[in-house]
Amino acid sequence: MYIILMRHGEAVPQEEGMTNKERKLTPKGMRQARKTARILSRFLKDKSIRIYTSPYTRTRQTAGILAEECFAEEIHTAEELLQPNWKILRNHLITDGAPIALVSHHPFLQAYLLSTCSAAIKFDLAGIAVIDYDLTWNTGRLVGYFTSGLKQMKKEDK
Repeated sequence: MYIILMRHGEAVPQEEGMTNKERKLTPKGMRQARKTARILSRFLKDKSIRIYTSPYTRTRQTAGILAEECFAEEIHTAEELLQPNWKILRNHLITDGAPIALVSHHPFLQAYLLSTCSAAIKFDLAGIAVIDYDLTWNTGRLVGYFTSGLKQMKKEDK
């Protein structure tokens, strides 16, 4: 199964009277999210995905763009995506072998990637990591990392 980790796009700076949770994507952040979501859509070749997002506005907007590009019907909000414990996420969100996308924030995504496949990446804004995850062994292998600055994608044959 694929586990897709996606960081939100560029957000507006936090201003007085605005909580961090309320920060929205900038127009550039929307473009970043759309570009990487399109790359992911080509990578997945029409496989459907379930999307989970943190409750923050910028991640929900990013998840919405991902859903449009990857033809996902539902977006689920998951408070669990605001903590770094992969085991809790695995136990609550992975129910079968269907591909899932987790849209969250850099430090959490980095922790999930390290826990699932011992890989370390500093996630770019709207960056997407694709993990080929084995449910039997609860381990994964990083098979792709896409950013909005990517010019061309090449997929290795298995």
